Formats: sequence, C-alpha cells, structure tokens
Amino acid sequence: MKLLIPAVAAAALVAIAGCDRPASTTTTVVKEPTPPASTTVVQPPAPTPPPTVTVEASKPAETSTTTSTKTQIDTPAGTATKRETTTTTTK
Repeated sequence: MKLLIPAVAAAALVAIAGCDRPASTTTTVVKEPTPPASTTVVQPPAPTPPPTVTVEASKPAETSTTTSTKTQIDTPAGTATKRETTTTTTK
C-alpha cells in the first residue's frame, strides 16, 4: 500500500500536466455576417387632381331709368306746380 499511494499520485500529476498542454493548438475565428445596408424607398406623392372651378354666367347689368315731369297750372290764386318723378329699374 505504501507503493500504491505514490504511484497513483505520480499518475495523477502526469494526467494533470497532459491536460495543461495540448498537443496542437488551433484557433477558429468566427465572423458574424454583416447586415445589408438599409435601403430607403421614397415614393413620389400621388398627383392631385386639378381644382374644379365653376364660372357662373355674368348677370346682365341693372338698368335704371328716371323720368321727371313738371306741370304748372295757372289758378285764380296763383300758379300751382306739380312735380312727378318715376324710376324704373330693369334687372
């Protein structure tokens, strides 16, 4: 038993030492894919319909006619004056 303990201890040291130094070293570099550049699509505004314009026919001008009459009558008391004004408006 005295020989077994030092032999197991030596074997354990050799196993631990073997784990610390690998036989070959390889390095793997993993590159993440880069996202594609963002693309912005600009839609032109929809054409607006032309404004609707309603033109009304011009109305005939109003005409206005004024007629004035003055009538004098001789009476025994003197002269009497009668004035009459007539205004006619046509649309």
